[in-house]
Amino acid sequence: MLANRDFHDRSPVKPAPSLTLWVRMTESRLAVLTVLRESAVINRGSIMSRHNPKAIPRRALRLLISAFCVIATFTVNLADGDDPPAPRMQLVTFTDVKSVSRTIESRVLLEAQDGGLLLEGRDGRLWNVTPKQLQKREATEDPFQPVSAEQFGEQLVREVAEFGIKTPTQVVVTRHFVVCSTAGRVYAEWCGSLFERLHDAFQSYWKDAGLELREPEFPLGAVVLKDRMEYAEFATKHDRADAAQAPGYFSEPTNRIILFDLTAGPNSTPVKTAGDVRRKLEASSFNVATMVHEATHQLAFNCGLHTRYTDNPRWLTEGMAMFFEVPDLDSRTGWKTIGRVNAPRLKDFRETVRGPREFLPLTDLIQSDMSFLNANQARAAYSESWALTFFLLKTRRDDAVGYLKSIQRKPRLIADSPDDRLREFQSTFGEIDTLERDWKKWIGRQGK
Repeated sequence: MLANRDFHDRSPVKPAPSLTLWVRMTESRLAVLTVLRESAVINRGSIMSRHNPKAIPRRALRLLISAFCVIATFTVNLADGDDPPAPRMQLVTFTDVKSVSRTIESRVLLEAQDGGLLLEGRDGRLWNVTPKQLQKREATEDPFQPVSAEQFGEQLVREVAEFGIKTPTQVVVTRHFVVCSTAGRVYAEWCGSLFERLHDAFQSYWKDAGLELREPEFPLGAVVLKDRMEYAEFATKHDRADAAQAPGYFSEPTNRIILFDLTAGPNSTPVKTAGDVRRKLEASSFNVATMVHEATHQLAFNCGLHTRYTDNPRWLTEGMAMFFEVPDLDSRTGWKTIGRVNAPRLKDFRETVRGPREFLPLTDLIQSDMSFLNANQARAAYSESWALTFFLLKTRRDDAVGYLKSIQRKPRLIADSPDDRLREFQSTFGEIDTLERDWKKWIGRQGK
């Protein structure tokens, strides 16, 4: 079953009767998994792009939690050729970071040796529960099932209210998305339509590339606030203060994207039709690109391209989001701009290449994610990630797909060393210096 994919695809050939995960949390790993508050809630996706790197707290470089800094052991008993059994629902009661007792219906993704748990709720949210927080754990006979879209919509409405937002909410449900909005139904419906077009194009692109993805298991949640001020209030409470500095973000722990109405302004008139939305946004394609960027992250982590809480190289996750982020506001059905030159990223890349002190050697980008958290290197890290991803998908797509498949097989909460990252990259794409020369030369011819 797809629900068990993260447990049963770990060995190179077939699932082993006993599977042991050595959880080695390093500072390199924690550059990807940003620690939120002392609760150690993982949130590498809080500010995925266009953030202020200076605002990222130093606690992001601390060790995750002792519960997962030990051997996480679990056993899977499978006969050769058998499908993995469906996971059972578990009722887990624990005290959250606000000292509130919660009971959630969940499945256990990882169990640490000291009793700490990594849980996935029926809404797709991930929870870290330390032994001190854990109060009760009860197995049931019911199979784990995601919430329905209608149930999820009601849950999002409650969450928005709990975070102090008083504006009335409206819920729009599409095939894969649940949009909870204080920005009005017209804008919410436009967002839902945009996300669905992106979903179809995303799936189609990877199918053509020879990489079969799955359909999202959970309804995909999007919270759309009425303006920047309300967004900042919600984002600060939902994640932290620096989350509000971005024009939108995907939260990896909660599996939601948080956005605001890009058509809203001090003197703007409310939109009445999708055409009104499209006309207003034609002048702000950069901000629309942010919406697409964050929705791409959400799709990538829910369709099997990436797995949450694994050591996905950040150049890869960001590069993929930037590859898809070029907006297509003209088409009402398809998505014709995937894979086109991303002009703002190309401009940044050219400027960083001309400034040797800012440009990152390709080896540094591959081995470590730290440049994304450095105020002096973040622009180079993002633009080079786009340029590298663009180059590999345009000139060596089969190799890129093979590399993605190797990343897909990585287990959760295990950090690769810088040398391991480089070795894995070079085993697919060859010697790094030769590739870097070819890459720069090829990118230099784009957009002319």
